[in-house]
Amino acid sequence: MLENLKVQEVPGLYGKLKIDEKTIQKIWAEQNHLNTELTTECGNKLKILSSGKWNLSEEGPDFKDASILLDDKKITGDIEIHFHREDWNKHYHHKDSNYNRVVLHVVLFPSKSTCKFCLNEKGKKIPTLTLLKCLRKSIEEILEFEVLKSLAGYKSILPPHFDSLESLNQIKEMNVKLARDRWKQKQIFAEKRLTLCSTEDTFHKYFLEVLGYRRNRIQMNELAEVFPPNWWKKNDSFPNLAYNSISDWKIRGVRPANHPKLRLEQYSKIWKSNPNWINSLLEFEIQDLPLNENTNRKNLKIAKINQKWKKELGDFIGGSRLNTLWIDACLPLLSIIHKKDYFATWFFWYYGDFPITLKNIASEAGISNRSINHPLSNGHLQGILEYCIKKNILG
Repeated sequence: MLENLKVQEVPGLYGKLKIDEKTIQKIWAEQNHLNTELTTECGNKLKILSSGKWNLSEEGPDFKDASILLDDKKITGDIEIHFHREDWNKHYHHKDSNYNRVVLHVVLFPSKSTCKFCLNEKGKKIPTLTLLKCLRKSIEEILEFEVLKSLAGYKSILPPHFDSLESLNQIKEMNVKLARDRWKQKQIFAEKRLTLCSTEDTFHKYFLEVLGYRRNRIQMNELAEVFPPNWWKKNDSFPNLAYNSISDWKIRGVRPANHPKLRLEQYSKIWKSNPNWINSLLEFEIQDLPLNENTNRKNLKIAKINQKWKKELGDFIGGSRLNTLWIDACLPLLSIIHKKDYFATWFFWYYGDFPITLKNIASEAGISNRSINHPLSNGHLQGILEYCIKKNILG
């Protein structure tokens, strides 16, 4: 269990990211980011019945009394988590009787070795599952998900190392740079999505994923595949059919306003109000001014765009969720489609769904103020979030 403190760097879109074994263990414990169809390195069909009891206090395997189906055969035992398959022998588990009940070795990275399994003290073969091949999201997205969850309960006024910067200007410059990194990531993801399907389908899937919030994003993605845009154009009064098609909604702890059934009803109303709403978005006039000391919401015409944006969606969706749809879905997609850089508009846009802790950090660090050039905006919070992810502060 002392291995939990180990940290490794993994390649990200903009440099390396730090990830620790505890984060990998959380991925396994919660089973939220894994595909439903799994295969071991030896080619065995795998299904997880129970991830096991997370061993946070005792020596031995990371998870006790798990239950799996291996080629449809039910097996009960322990689970061990590592970065690499070779870590099994490096940590001498092959000589430790405490690991004789391990029935599955879960690793993050694929092995370069031709060997597909490891051995316990008795010489029994233990199958290996490589997580990186099974994840529904990128590592960046998973780290973001975990950091956002952690931020909800974060108590410190500022993240560690913020006070090591020499001046307020240095903090602001770093914040803008990190926000730009996140903008570029969102552009890259948007470009990839646009190469896989039509513009209409891409907007459709992005919107449903954002409406699913973090907990039901995967479910919304599956629903979007089954119920494409043409279905919504013809079936404006049947969102219940779409909702009932998914059996594993994450409902516990979801605020009533974020309930997926309500979000689907709102989405249905958008299609009913204007079946051509996606084409209308493509005609929006958006400023692509450079971000500098003279850039502000007024010369970016953000209030005017926002008013048109709300009208286009028929006022069926409001609050921070409406802003999140714009900054996470629309602006990155429109930027790629129109081949323009909307970073300044994205940066100064009204912030979306962020934990209040991020807003407190921005205020305490002096990153934003009430002036016309520095209101608390999406970009300020995006920069702080990227800082927390890259530093692995809260994961």
